[in-house]
Amino acid sequence: MARPTVLVVDTADARRKEVTRGLAELGYEVVSAENSATGMRFATGLSPRVIFAASEVEGFGDAAVLRFLTPDPETGAVSQLVLLRDGDGDGDEDESLPEDVLTVDVAGLTHAGVVRKLRTYLTAMELNLATDARLDSVLGDLNSLPLLDLLPSLQKLVVTGRVVLQDGELALHEGGVIAARCGAISGRKAFARLARTSSGTFRILLGPHGSTRELDEDLLTLMAQAMEDQHRYAECLSRLPDLRSRLKIEMGPGFFETPFTAGQQHILQAAQAGKTIRTVVEAATALDGEVLEDVLTLIEKGFITLLEPEIRVRIVTDSTADLSPEVAREAGIHPVPLTVIFGQDIYKDGVDLTPANFYKLLQERKDVHPRTAPPSKGEFLNEYRQLLGQGQDIVSIHISGKMSLTVTHAREAAAELAEELAVVREDGSRQHLEVIDSLQTSAPLGMLCLFAARMAQRGLMAQEIRERVETFIPRFHFLFVVDTLEYLARGGRIGKARALLGGILGIKPILGVVQGEVTPIDRARGGKAAHPKVVELLKQRVEVDKPVFLTIGHAVAPVWADRLRTLLQETFQVQEFFPGEIGPVVGTHVGPGCVGCVIFQPTEEELALISAS
Repeated sequence: MARPTVLVVDTADARRKEVTRGLAELGYEVVSAENSATGMRFATGLSPRVIFAASEVEGFGDAAVLRFLTPDPETGAVSQLVLLRDGDGDGDEDESLPEDVLTVDVAGLTHAGVVRKLRTYLTAMELNLATDARLDSVLGDLNSLPLLDLLPSLQKLVVTGRVVLQDGELALHEGGVIAARCGAISGRKAFARLARTSSGTFRILLGPHGSTRELDEDLLTLMAQAMEDQHRYAECLSRLPDLRSRLKIEMGPGFFETPFTAGQQHILQAAQAGKTIRTVVEAATALDGEVLEDVLTLIEKGFITLLEPEIRVRIVTDSTADLSPEVAREAGIHPVPLTVIFGQDIYKDGVDLTPANFYKLLQERKDVHPRTAPPSKGEFLNEYRQLLGQGQDIVSIHISGKMSLTVTHAREAAAELAEELAVVREDGSRQHLEVIDSLQTSAPLGMLCLFAARMAQRGLMAQEIRERVETFIPRFHFLFVVDTLEYLARGGRIGKARALLGGILGIKPILGVVQGEVTPIDRARGGKAAHPKVVELLKQRVEVDKPVFLTIGHAVAPVWADRLRTLLQETFQVQEFFPGEIGPVVGTHVGPGCVGCVIFQPTEEELALISAS
């Protein structure tokens, strides 16, 4: 992996020398300049990949140097300029600078601290990722760069530090993974579980990791174990019901003569106590797939049976809710996929087309604009009949009817089932199928479904869940910023934002979904000003001193998503944060670079119903 050439321009003699030495010891080719004239000569003559310059140096602090730079003749790359400022703030508010010039505050930092920030920037460049605004961490997205692809690259770069994910973190020492944590789980089991995570953002923090070694295996061995367990886990999940099912022991013929492994003995003890499959998996030291294999073996031998959870209501939605497979499965939510059409190729959203593959196709096939199609009435009938056949009631929550015919087809399917729903059950009740138009899509739709699923787990009936969801909908505040209105216009989903087409160059429209359609809310000059404006708009709508639920959704824009999340978490009392990625169907209409957020503020009574148990 080729290391980028670096130019350091700084009139502060001691800092320039220490930074130059520190980066050179890390393997970078570094050239330094003590004044503007020398810096300009080196910048124009050497075409360095990165220029780190003190902001007070003439010609660099105002980014004038960029006018004289030419692309590298071999790679075509243009030098990136990073300004070091000895003062408050990170430079985000300096609108006179080009948006691709990063200004970072280094006031009060030791020389080693400055080197760490600069190495963070260089590491991001080498990984083809980006950093946060303060150069504290490298940011990425697991949909675009899975963990098991990232770790070998970090090993080549001999990184020491931490990889932080939504559900845990890894400690690295000189490129090797020495510790792992996932919730309350640690070690090899935690590593395998994190490796199974397929969505969400990650953050790489360089420097001391603060962990003691608990993993002795080399990276290749750890990855091989994790991949094997991932296949085993997926295979077992396909053969097991809900992991909230309780185990019940059956001491049938041959029970006392059968030799049980240590893992199977623990499962049998848990079955005697009526524990759930999930509880057994969490308590075991073995990898998740190994535990589930033992459960299946004991079921097949007739030594345990399963009592499925008594949840009367199931939540159905569609794939525009943009819930990851793991989140949907964990919550017991059933997404019905929409269709994405690329020319002659037809894909089912979330089934044979992931967000990562979709955005890759969007980049590769610029000559073809994808189209989308709703699920048919028949697809809803199949899903509904399967759940109703299990004795379940259903609450079905869908994308706004002003954006898609999805909810129309769901209602047609429900109408066709009217006679079946009229049949009286043994307990004298009738089954219920409630269909709801969320008047939203993507992040707010996903959040609504999670709230509905949590209410179902707490025993609320379908009609009450519907009533509560409908009272939630007007209080969802969904704002988003797109790179371009082109995708919304092509897909016909531009709603009341059509008037913004052909607007002022450099103006970023802030959009929302109001009464089911895309609506212009405000505008900002440039991307750096858009997210603070979003925060100000939300402060006008939501009380800052009461708990809120927050979701950030983005289309291959983890850096901007992280920046918006930081601003919102600094402003509001976030009770729970849900990470999200905009999937293929919604991505077709908003395009890459879109970042949005949804905030919901519950009452005290609602908070108890929709919080995580």
